[in-house]
Amino acid sequence: MSVQLDNHQSIINYCRSCPEDQLTGGLRSGNQVVKLPDCDLVVKFGPFVSSYEAKNQQKAYGIINPDIVIVPSVHKFFVDDEGWGYIISDFIQGKIIEPLSDSHIHRLAHILEYFRSITANRAGSLCGGPSVGLLFPDTNDLTISNVQQVEEWFNSRLFPGDGKVHFDPTPLVLCHLDIAPRNVIWLDDGRVCLLDWASAGFYPRLLEFASLFFQEYRFSEMLLKAVGFDYGRDKEEQQRICQALYNNERYSFWLHLSSSITSGTAKTSDLTRRKWYW
Repeated sequence: MSVQLDNHQSIINYCRSCPEDQLTGGLRSGNQVVKLPDCDLVVKFGPFVSSYEAKNQQKAYGIINPDIVIVPSVHKFFVDDEGWGYIISDFIQGKIIEPLSDSHIHRLAHILEYFRSITANRAGSLCGGPSVGLLFPDTNDLTISNVQQVEEWFNSRLFPGDGKVHFDPTPLVLCHLDIAPRNVIWLDDGRVCLLDWASAGFYPRLLEFASLFFQEYRFSEMLLKAVGFDYGRDKEEQQRICQALYNNERYSFWLHLSSSITSGTAKTSDLTRRKWYW
């Protein structure tokens, strides 16, 4: 089946009719990735693919040294009649490796150290859109611009007795926030490509560690050790962040004032909590 690259409907038809065994990533139940025929392009598409992810990825492409880590360039984004998003980007030939060897882990640790050198004066997602992902669930439409709003979001998910999250004065560094084997392509020439930039932004570096720490599996433990994460020094702050994430999964939090966190004025008393047990 051929595809007309200048015709959105042709791309949609190809993606939606592609057999599952031809997908290069994702699942039918969510976002999917498929390579387009006769060209070096892929399409990431699905109900949770947004323009913000496309903008984030292209922003990352512009600020990251490709000699250290490759970010696929975005060529186009559009939405179909059902609201599904489609990101067309470069196809990177390589393989996903799992489990990773010690040398692979240390290569990723080097990349995270490089990210530490990329800083900004504004907190939040790379493109300035909502903060989403593991640490900031997609349903909240939370737009962050400073560290105080990051603290407020986590503290709004903590109950009395849980303590408070507070980030000491620290640079806002590039954080991917979804480092996982499935998002790393290893090229035959030794280079590394990093995928899925939907959650990326400028945050205190501790959040990059938190995104790994909260996942609790062997890969995360190995990578945290390789980057020199100090469990003792950051233990209390990590516990509060993880408690906030746990509370967010266990309970439903509804903003009483919808714009209070975005404006930086939300307090615990401004939130109405409804809870149930899974």
